[in-house]
Formats: sequence, structure tokens, C-alpha cells
Amino acid sequence: MTAVVKIGGVLLEDPAKAVHSIKRIATDRTAVVHGGGLQITRMLERMEVKSSFVDGLRVTDENTLKAVAAALLGEVLTALVNQLRAQGLPAVGIFGCVRASQKHGPWGLVGTDVRADRVLLKTLLDAGQMPVIPTLALGAHSLLNVNGDETAAAVAVALQCKELVFLTDVEGVKDGNGAVIETSNRPDELMTANFVSGGMIPKLRAVKTAMDGGVKVVRVGRTVFGGGS
Repeated sequence: MTAVVKIGGVLLEDPAKAVHSIKRIATDRTAVVHGGGLQITRMLERMEVKSSFVDGLRVTDENTLKAVAAALLGEVLTALVNQLRAQGLPAVGIFGCVRASQKHGPWGLVGTDVRADRVLLKTLLDAGQMPVIPTLALGAHSLLNVNGDETAAAVAVALQCKELVFLTDVEGVKDGNGAVIETSNRPDELMTANFVSGGMIPKLRAVKTAMDGGVKVVRVGRTVFGGGS
């Protein structure tokens, strides 16, 4: 069974602990997509580059993009691959397997319409490797900063995997009373619910993209989408 795991920047502050979480759900055919928002923000501060957001997406000019690349490739990817291999997993860092189109609007070098290279990723999985993919895409004229959840959905659809798991620092999708929703088949309805906000909206959008693309089960914390529930 092929699975895709997406892990975010908060959990990646402790790479060893992050790998323990990945190992609990990894199959013999698993691809890992990692974000790094926290590490990017820290890198921007070090480089004295101001950061701003529009609709939850980081506005990315050329200086910001340099910080994004430094954080994702120079810090997060290397630490995660190193720790995965130290704990016995056949991880290999893969940059260049994700492409995107530049998003129209005030965001600058931000990508949308993310696509993953199915042939390359499948070849690595068939060879017993664990691809580890940063959320930095190739655009037509530049690298592009891309949303981690959207990237994970694109990888899951490209691989036609059975399961996509979002490892996150939140318990799951919560209802209006603050209780975790255990199962759902309607991420589109939750996206527009008044009790869902912030980073959960793009995550639910990615859930819908994955399910529309044929992924059978998507997990966000304890919330399970699909699986016949």
C-alpha cells in the first residue's frame, strides 16, 4: 500500500520525535512531504527580511524566496533525511519533482496548481526508497514557494496512493463545540463552516483535492475522511 505523509514545521523542530511519528504510520511504500513555516520565519528574521501574509499565504519576493530555500533545503530537509536514515528508514531527499504555476495576485513567487512527477517518485518507491519532498516547486521562470498541504495532495494524487496522512500539532478538525470530528466525507462543507478558520481551511482544501483525485482515505490528526465512513 502506498501512503503519503505530510509533516509540518512545528513537529519538525524535533526531527527525532518527528521521525518516531512517521515510523508509526509508514508502510513499505511511503513518501514524505515536509513544510517548514516556523523555520522559514526564523530564517527570515536572521536575514532581516520582513515577512507578510495575504489570505494565509506568505508574500514571497526574491529575498524571501532565498530564505525559504535556505530553510527548507539547508535546514529542514537535511535534518529530516539524516534522522530518518539514522532510525533505519531508506530516506532520500528529492528536490525538483514538484512543479507549479505562479499564483496571480499580490503573493509574488508563490505557486499554485501543484503537480508531482509520478514516474520519478514511483521509480524511487519501487526501488525501496522513501522520497522526502520539500515544499519548494519549479516554476516556469523561477522557484516557487508552495503550500505544504497542497503539495502533499498533489503527491498523493500523482501516486494514486490509498492513504494521505497529515501529521499536525492539532488534534484534528473540530466542530462548533470544540470537539474533534472523528469521521467525515464532506471536506467541502467543513471548509465553509463558520467554526473552521486559519490554517485548517487550506488543509481541508487539500483533503478535497486528494479525495477528488482518487485518494481513498485522508487523515488530519484524529479526523478521518473517506474510508467508507
